[in-house]
Amino acid sequence: MSGKRQGNDSGHSWEGSAAQATQAESGKIQPKQLLILLVLSLSLAIIVIDATIVIVALPQIQRDFNISLKDLEWITSLYALIFGSFLLSWGKLSDEFGRKLIFMAGISSFIVGSIVDGFSQNLSQMLIGRVIQGFGAAMASPSTLSILTTTFTGKSRNVAFGIWGATAGAAAVLGPVLGGYFTTYISWRWAFFINIPIGVAALVGAAFVIKETRFKDPKYTTDYPGLVLITIGLASVLFGLIEAQTYGWLVPNQEFSVGGFTWSISNPVSLPIVSIITGIILLGIFTFYEIRRARKGLVPLFDFSLLRYKGFRYGLFTVAIVAMGEFGAVFIISIFLQTVKGLSAIDAGLTFLPMAISVFIFAPIAGLLATRFGPKWIITTGMVLEAIALFSMSQIISVSNPVYYLYPILVVYGAGVGLAISQVTSTVLMSIPWQKAGVGSGANNTVRQIGSAFGIAVIGAILVAQISAVGQADLAASAVNFGPMTSVLKDALNSGLSGGIDRSFIAAFGVNWPAARDIIFGALTQGTRWAAFTAGIFVTLGALSSLLIPDPRPKQTKVAPKVMTEAPQTVGRTLGVIVISQFLAILGLSAALSSEYQSNEFMRQWFTSYAWPLGLLLGNYLGPMLIGIIGTFLILWRLVIR
Repeated sequence: MSGKRQGNDSGHSWEGSAAQATQAESGKIQPKQLLILLVLSLSLAIIVIDATIVIVALPQIQRDFNISLKDLEWITSLYALIFGSFLLSWGKLSDEFGRKLIFMAGISSFIVGSIVDGFSQNLSQMLIGRVIQGFGAAMASPSTLSILTTTFTGKSRNVAFGIWGATAGAAAVLGPVLGGYFTTYISWRWAFFINIPIGVAALVGAAFVIKETRFKDPKYTTDYPGLVLITIGLASVLFGLIEAQTYGWLVPNQEFSVGGFTWSISNPVSLPIVSIITGIILLGIFTFYEIRRARKGLVPLFDFSLLRYKGFRYGLFTVAIVAMGEFGAVFIISIFLQTVKGLSAIDAGLTFLPMAISVFIFAPIAGLLATRFGPKWIITTGMVLEAIALFSMSQIISVSNPVYYLYPILVVYGAGVGLAISQVTSTVLMSIPWQKAGVGSGANNTVRQIGSAFGIAVIGAILVAQISAVGQADLAASAVNFGPMTSVLKDALNSGLSGGIDRSFIAAFGVNWPAARDIIFGALTQGTRWAAFTAGIFVTLGALSSLLIPDPRPKQTKVAPKVMTEAPQTVGRTLGVIVISQFLAILGLSAALSSEYQSNEFMRQWFTSYAWPLGLLLGNYLGPMLIGIIGTFLILWRLVIR
């Protein structure tokens, strides 16, 4: 009985693939496919948003929980670590036991983790919730991509990945906006509670529109040793990168103690460097073990044989490097805006709005451009734009320069992210057999999440090092006598302001606080500039590695005249869906921006001083009304009259 069912499952998958291939020839996207894309996009949105929505809420969480900067890094990085560590395993399990089943189980777990985080009363409870969220995201995310890959083919797949990329990119940057809004006007806890209704909607939609697919492999057995090796190895490396800021990179400068374990300051080497080396060794053992497991005929956790496909190999390398720069930069800049510039959480989140709009516009366009020119050059162009924006940001950021100097740079950066993010994923998955969609998507998301976790750790370490170096130099050159507070300020700078800047810390300096503030803000600004510069280096390396990706663009072939007359109509309908979706999203964002303008005094003052014409458009919802009227006319003219 089981053997018959297994055969039916496999046969169903092959039949579905053949049907999709027929649709691919016409390039037509069915209405049910659009519903599936909507469900997957909703699920992807909460998974991606959760990686960034807490960023602007971190200062408030730090004050409520009385924790350090290093602890804030754990809140962000632990989610990415668990997410990345278990993706490979669940990617294979989704292929084996059903992509829909694993997808719905993952979203359910994600909702549970969100509830735990929303009600958490201390750091330990929050980290438990983040672990549950990461585990749920690891289950749902590879299923999302594999369902997308097996549902869409040909030209429709490029468009679908474009919309998927728009959702991923816009969600990543809209996360800080939503987090800032909740933190300022309601509570940072709603940064987690918002996942509940969206997750429930995705579950209901999945139950009705997604058809179960699987690719059963009789050789498959769960790779527990591989899972243990990669999880502990990655955790060890990440622990070393984050905790080295506190306990020393090479030589211990502070005693580490947890439970009954103690690492004394008298040891010749620090615990973080031992942890990093141990993690690298474990990852090496994991690689050797997985290759040997595959040679024995067993299914490995990570199929290293897929690396023989150039698109997969160089695509993963590019994803890992770029993720280090993208997520690390957003994390550091958000801290700079709230600390040095004194912006509220919502104002800091709104600063990223130009980037969000730019990502949302350019990601679907990237899918259409990739069909015409090939995804390789779209990826490279996007990463070059990202690198230019990050290097420009490293020069623009300063204590004196106003925040609006960043707006055009963020637009360029968003355009680069929109062009690159969807097409690099499409390239990775298009280069491998469709039966390996779950494993391939798991590998893609794994390196992205691990890259983001390591990026935050590495760029955070650079920030701390610069705060210490620049701050100490400025303190030594200062003519102000801080008295007994000199040692306090020196310790704060040495730790990279890990204790934060609260009211008691400010009050302790008395009349000397303005001088101390200048030293602290100057050091933090220099650290942010170097962090942005480092992120630019990562993205530049990613742009160079993208040149090694082969161009999977199919060769042009002559087709019958009948096909030539049908294709433009199909593409036109698909393009119409994208145009209308973008228009509605932009209209909604402009209305939200006008609403914020009505209630935000800081925002009204800024626009009155620096951009009064825009303030006139935002007042009384004049701008959204004009966008609605002009946009409706253009859509009717483009899609109906023409």
